[in-house]
Amino acid sequence: MGNRKLVTLLVGAALCGCAGAALAGDSNDEAPNFAGVWERANESRFFPVPGDNEGKPLDQLPSKIRGVVAGDFNNPILQPWAREIVKHNAELEQKQEHVDTAHGTCWPSGVPEVLNLREPVEFLQQKDKITIIYQRDHQSRVIWLTDKHSPNVKPSWYGESIGRYEGDTLVVDTVGQAVKPMSVVDSFGTPHTDKIHVTERYRIVSDQRGKGLEVVFRVDDPGAFTMPWKGMVTYRPSRGGKFEEVVCAENNRTFDGTLIGEIPEAKTADF
Repeated sequence: MGNRKLVTLLVGAALCGCAGAALAGDSNDEAPNFAGVWERANESRFFPVPGDNEGKPLDQLPSKIRGVVAGDFNNPILQPWAREIVKHNAELEQKQEHVDTAHGTCWPSGVPEVLNLREPVEFLQQKDKITIIYQRDHQSRVIWLTDKHSPNVKPSWYGESIGRYEGDTLVVDTVGQAVKPMSVVDSFGTPHTDKIHVTERYRIVSDQRGKGLEVVFRVDDPGAFTMPWKGMVTYRPSRGGKFEEVVCAENNRTFDGTLIGEIPEAKTADF
């Protein structure tokens, strides 16, 4: 009788183990697969979300001069102090006095500006985290697949990102971005404060241009903006399909023939 009970228990345990494995496999199978190398091609700005009623991302002011990157400082999402910064940048650009960008001067881009990097991007999906790797300066972000943020998030370039899967969508919640000399949210030099909260939603789409990786994001920062606002970008499969070595600091005097500003350097050692 004792042996029969033991056999029953062992069989039950085995069945439970198989069921657990099946559930885990089903869960992984249901998660969207972002494998491959993606890039923004020649796009380097945000687009409004069709049908959305929240604030819109800044648009580019029209210009007859190629290469002028001037933002529309009349966008109502801007707090007065942020509007003055965008206006100043726009006026310089319109006088063909280029305003340096974070990625053009070897600084990390932060979120959501990192979505404007036109070079290849790759996603490493693991059970407990997703690592997004950017060709530009070999920057990376870690998205932790857990249920909540740390009790005390230490401010950093990319903040703390917590992710979860919702059907075919990866949802990423980011807080704790530090305010640095090049802390901006877009290509127009629009600033943010330490109150910034960004939510990104990644999903695979198919449209008239073929396969894409769509990212819809929402920015909430009452320190810099009068209202939350949304934008979107779409990555496409990279034609080259691989990364190249890109080291910004090797171009510490010129970049594409233009002056790029100071290279960040530590004033004191980290040890």
